[in-house]
Amino acid sequence: MKKAAPVHILISSAGNAADIRYLCGAEPPEPAVLILNGARGTLIVSEMEYSRMRRTVKRSIAVVHPELIGSSWKKGPADWIKKTVTGKKLTVASGFPFGLAEKLKRAGRKLEISETPLCPQRERKTADEISAVKKAQRAAVAAMNAAIQQIASSQIGKDGLLRCGRTVLTSEMVRATICRTLLDRDCVATETIVACGPHSADPHERGAGPLRAGQPIVLDIFPRSTATGYWGDLTRTVCRGPAPAELKKMYNTVKAAHAAALSAVKAGAWTDAVHKAAADEMEKRGYKTKTIDGVPQGFIHGTGHGVGLEIHEAPRVSSAVHKKLRAGNIITIEPGLYYPHIGGIRIEDTIAVTKDGHQMLASCPKKLEI
Repeated sequence: MKKAAPVHILISSAGNAADIRYLCGAEPPEPAVLILNGARGTLIVSEMEYSRMRRTVKRSIAVVHPELIGSSWKKGPADWIKKTVTGKKLTVASGFPFGLAEKLKRAGRKLEISETPLCPQRERKTADEISAVKKAQRAAVAAMNAAIQQIASSQIGKDGLLRCGRTVLTSEMVRATICRTLLDRDCVATETIVACGPHSADPHERGAGPLRAGQPIVLDIFPRSTATGYWGDLTRTVCRGPAPAELKKMYNTVKAAHAAALSAVKAGAWTDAVHKAAADEMEKRGYKTKTIDGVPQGFIHGTGHGVGLEIHEAPRVSSAVHKKLRAGNIITIEPGLYYPHIGGIRIEDTIAVTKDGHQMLASCPKKLEI
């Protein structure tokens, strides 16, 4: 006898929004419940969202509201699930709400936590998905060009501060330029990084305050398309005016590591081997990663990560992950060097893995001094 497919329950939340959008073809509001039974699914939403979701979800997904299944909005997800699923066994993700799980258990349901990702196929993008990421990446390039142009057109004051006329140029001003450019392309971005000098030594520091000449300015832009939900990811590091010799050496090292990692990418390559190609190039040029006075310095993060309906998703490209790349994976390549007394350098592109190498999803110049 053929074993029955497990019934998966997903609750609409930030933690599983990407899986729900992938399965439904649309992103329902919170709260919503997606019940998967084999290849078919039932999406439970409010009466207000019922008509819109029916128009936008995939054909394999039936859309209902609580009143259609003999429940009500007031009774909540536990009652909706009880009314929709007849079996006792339910499969949920590890992040399933604890309170809801307890209600279902008291109602006699047995919950099993899934040990595997619900949508492992998300790792290999279709042609349409690659096109969607490419569009977001092109928006990132447009925003990067606008930001670099704004910095390049600034004047260098005697105090080393960058100015536009009489106004001191700040991280916030450049970030606003990036956001406006992305909005014009139907994309939004949060946590955009414009980090100068010491701020740039922390990979995820957003940056704040005046920008200065002769210091690294890390620009990390990761927009999400409001139309498709897919992301792009792009980083460049620039320096207004002449860069100190040590900064130039760091930049050229990161650029060489970036090229080495790209050369190692192809279907069948191991993710940790791609990372090693970048790390080895840095060590060969004299940059070892170590902790000094309790502060990690050097190449202190992985070489890349998957990009799709989430900005960080599988496959990861780092020393800690030993996994084969496959054609259709979309990953970033973003080596970097970070030192508190100098700042940071990072160069990042988003690429699609191909049988024999990679496809650059959008090109953007790499130039330190502007």
